[in-house]
Amino acid sequence: MWLRNVILSSLVIILMAGGVKAQLPRRYTRYQQALDTLAYYQTLYPNICKLDTMGYSTRDSIPMLRFKISNNVQVDEDEPAVFLCGGVHADEVLGVEVVMWFIHDFMHKYSQGDTAVQTYINNLAIFCVPFINPEGHLVDEGGNTVWRKNKCDNDSNGVFDFHDGVDNNRNYDFGWGIDTLQVGLRPESLEYRGTAPFTQSENIAMAAFGHHYEPLFAIDYHSPTYGRAEKVYYDWYWYPSDGGHGYSPDNTLMQTLARQFAGLIINDRGDSTYEAREGLVDKGDFKSYFYANFGTFSWSVEISDTTIQDTLRVDGICQRHLPGQYYLLRRALGSAITGIIRDSVTLEPIQAEVQVTGYTSPDIHPRLSRADFGRYRRLMAPGSYSLTFLKTGYRTRTTSGVIVVNNHPTEVDKLLPPINPRPPAPLLNYPAQDTSLSDTAVTFIWHSSSYAAHYLLEIYNLPDSLHPIYVDSLITDSTMTVDSFLGDSLYLWRVKGGNTYGWGPYSQSWRFTFHPLTGINEGGPIPSGFRLGRNYPNPFNSETIISFSVPVGAKAELGIYDIGGRLIKNYQIIGSNQTASSQVVWDGTDLSGHAVNSGVYFYRLKSAGKAFSNKMILLR
Repeated sequence: MWLRNVILSSLVIILMAGGVKAQLPRRYTRYQQALDTLAYYQTLYPNICKLDTMGYSTRDSIPMLRFKISNNVQVDEDEPAVFLCGGVHADEVLGVEVVMWFIHDFMHKYSQGDTAVQTYINNLAIFCVPFINPEGHLVDEGGNTVWRKNKCDNDSNGVFDFHDGVDNNRNYDFGWGIDTLQVGLRPESLEYRGTAPFTQSENIAMAAFGHHYEPLFAIDYHSPTYGRAEKVYYDWYWYPSDGGHGYSPDNTLMQTLARQFAGLIINDRGDSTYEAREGLVDKGDFKSYFYANFGTFSWSVEISDTTIQDTLRVDGICQRHLPGQYYLLRRALGSAITGIIRDSVTLEPIQAEVQVTGYTSPDIHPRLSRADFGRYRRLMAPGSYSLTFLKTGYRTRTTSGVIVVNNHPTEVDKLLPPINPRPPAPLLNYPAQDTSLSDTAVTFIWHSSSYAAHYLLEIYNLPDSLHPIYVDSLITDSTMTVDSFLGDSLYLWRVKGGNTYGWGPYSQSWRFTFHPLTGINEGGPIPSGFRLGRNYPNPFNSETIISFSVPVGAKAELGIYDIGGRLIKNYQIIGSNQTASSQVVWDGTDLSGHAVNSGVYFYRLKSAGKAFSNKMILLR
């Protein structure tokens, strides 16, 4: 290994210093070609294709092209993710070709109405990154076809030379400390690991992707700079002498699936298939990092037997990889355990650990559900399993006898009880969805929320639903009257409860239209519209007078409600021409004639799609 790296490093020095050019054959995809192709597919199929960036390269800030294929492609949906990538080593250009060929083939099948492809689009999020190391690939495009690393300025001299570059497949943190051979420690080496893990922006971007999407499968395509050709390396064996505990907890299933995947790829000679082999934890590489952190079945695939193959053979090599790639898509929808974990009080999705009995190890990081959906996914063979759900601040729960069958995942959702619960989302009462109000003020009413000590009310002036025009977080009951600023407009309101342990989730958001009034014109002519005045006295002890105006002949209802929105008393009204305004006297009794308790009450005048409301206080 040491001699090999000395030879290769010397060749790099000669090429860079002497200006010797070894041109990349025209058949191989250039960065700009890939960009143009992916942009074309996005334009052609905007509903299922999205071109964006995984991140940017360390030195030149070249975008790491990321191509997503899925229905509702602009939205991060609760779907299993499958990840295909290549080009981490700049000279191993066959990886780029295999990823791009898959994209071409998938798009072609989609255009032909292939039903299997449509199924994958509807149920998966497929991500393709042809260049993990785009700036290194551009070095190879420029004629230095043995350059392997990125262009990190190791000596900070501002000049790109043979002292520079980090091997991105050695810069992840998992296993980085084991990589203590000189080839990993010398900046001039083609396998230089960097001064610390995650010093390279390419690796940071890849890790962020993993934490967000937690892909079920991830394939990293290489072609042999050295070592064994036409192999699929899976995770793992970790030598106890290096701090590990032998085989990975998913080794049996990982081996089975890797062998099935490899057995679908015909080798270059056409007389056999690729071979699946256990990888080692001995450096900060992609496959170990993704499996250790996310449970991803991640494999490194060595394509053909050289980095830059005879161009007449490239298409055939890429074509022979398609059966394995489509196998991954089918298997991602097959036997597994999945479900959503929620807070049992607020019903919010939460990120919690899921342990499968017999499939844990001190070598792997906790298997967590996704933070956004609360969804966990574990590829499993058919059988019976026991699951344990854990999260700090919650009570642990175990579910036994979970049966996994062939061909589709088993769903096991779980509610975890919080030790210190926050309030659940309040239920809104008034103004109801799409209510139209004409009044001098709006009284907002919602049902009390368990565990809530206070509430936060937000009001938005639509169509702007990003910036509230009113916020009050000091409300201690389940009602609030707002009368100081609402104009003639469309609004949206929502509420959430809080306590000493934090805020709970928001309620639904309800729209209402408000038309402000200036009050009743006492002693004036017969009103042309509805009016609702303030009750008097307020607060009151035994009875109060509620004044209102209703157009002549119009039917209306005056209702009195408690703070929970329950009807206490109602009056049926027909507009009269005898007076400009009318009134009722409420004596503090309910529909049965029983005296009600002291508290806050609301009176509401409703008719012909219009409603007016005000608040009053009864003190016994």
